[in-house]
Amino acid sequence: MIQLDDNGMQHYLTEGFVTFPTDFPDVFHKSIYDRAEAIFESEGNPSNDIYPGIPELGEVLSHPRVVGALTAILGPGYMMHPHRHCHLTPPGKDPQRNHKDSYEDDANVRHHRSRWAMAFYYPQDVTQEIGPTAVTPGSQYYTRAESLDSIEEKMLCGPAGTVTIVHYDIWHRATENLTDRNRFMMKFLFCRMREPRAPAWDTLGQNVTFARHPTLCPHLWRWNSGQVSPRVDRDVSTLADQYVEGTEEERLDASYGLGEAGEVDILIERLSEEARTELDHNLERRHTNATQFDAAYGLGVAGAAAIPSMIDALSESDWWMRAAAADILGDIGEPAAEAVPALATALEDGSEWVRRNATEALGTLRAKPAVVALGGALSDDSARVRHNAALSLLKIGASGEDIRPNLTTALEDENRYVRALSELALSNHRSMSSPLRYGQAITRSIRRCR
Repeated sequence: MIQLDDNGMQHYLTEGFVTFPTDFPDVFHKSIYDRAEAIFESEGNPSNDIYPGIPELGEVLSHPRVVGALTAILGPGYMMHPHRHCHLTPPGKDPQRNHKDSYEDDANVRHHRSRWAMAFYYPQDVTQEIGPTAVTPGSQYYTRAESLDSIEEKMLCGPAGTVTIVHYDIWHRATENLTDRNRFMMKFLFCRMREPRAPAWDTLGQNVTFARHPTLCPHLWRWNSGQVSPRVDRDVSTLADQYVEGTEEERLDASYGLGEAGEVDILIERLSEEARTELDHNLERRHTNATQFDAAYGLGVAGAAAIPSMIDALSESDWWMRAAAADILGDIGEPAAEAVPALATALEDGSEWVRRNATEALGTLRAKPAVVALGGALSDDSARVRHNAALSLLKIGASGEDIRPNLTTALEDENRYVRALSELALSNHRSMSSPLRYGQAITRSIRRCR
């Protein structure tokens, strides 16, 4: 494993991506390119089957630099999600619009903490003319397109074999291919399986400064290092005004600042006001979690100070408040262990969004006492709930006799990712950082993605 160093991790947190070559011979990448050409010509886009269709991709994902970067960003034992995709940009294809990727058959809150990432692999040389992926540096923390207006795009060019690891929520697009040759990009999704306890990169313990996102990024650096952020004195009145009147960047800075100051009541007030103005808009957007609120970030940053209020909020009359509380407790992570009984009870809530956020939170908390309740959630009416229940059971490592019947039934679920994640949970195949060792469990899970 070739680890990222402090500079590499700083770049990832600030810019939202790291890129590097893999040192396979040119003939290796050409073989992958030729095989992709043949598959697309004979079968069309193979979707999830791109991985078994080109087994050499396992070697790419096992490259020491790829494993080192994903370990730094997502921690040891990260998981490759069953969804993957081969993007083809043929000659003359129009450029994509700038976008964030959706979460497959789900609608996560766009969290800032490093729990999801994507790997882009290019089997051919990528030049300015062939239609490189364009990313907007630092945009992974923004949900509003107008926040990108002053940021210059970065073209991901490089020789065949280049891999880029990106924050799942970075804004990006494919540009126009001006050549007479196809451009391929293989995309893979990865998920954190346990919360950070120490830096997972090669750190010298040096002081790191952040020119971009100067409040947000230092907090994320500490979180990825397994550190608890200290309480910080802030000019609360100024931050409260900034939250109401500022740009998205200023609002996020204010939310983090209020969280660092432990101003839970102000943040809950902002959350209520934001729900009044944003909830309907969130519900209208297909891939948006109903509780995508800026104030939630600050409550997550407040950590222990916010936990009692969020547990109480799980009993609020407004469903959106219950759903937001479940999400915030999950984002706080393992320090919110006292919330497990209330989150388990929330799996019976009448709101799909409450159940969806609670199932995800229990997996982040690795809540073994909630395993039976999560097993019951595998038969929920909502595919989002079932997807997160299966993923949470996989994170917890639950595949014993008390849960096996639920997982076995879920192997026949109508949703392909519920089937695939249940297959992996049954195999108790929790460490995904060496794709060559996936063996039969991964093969079966891929088949269940069809």
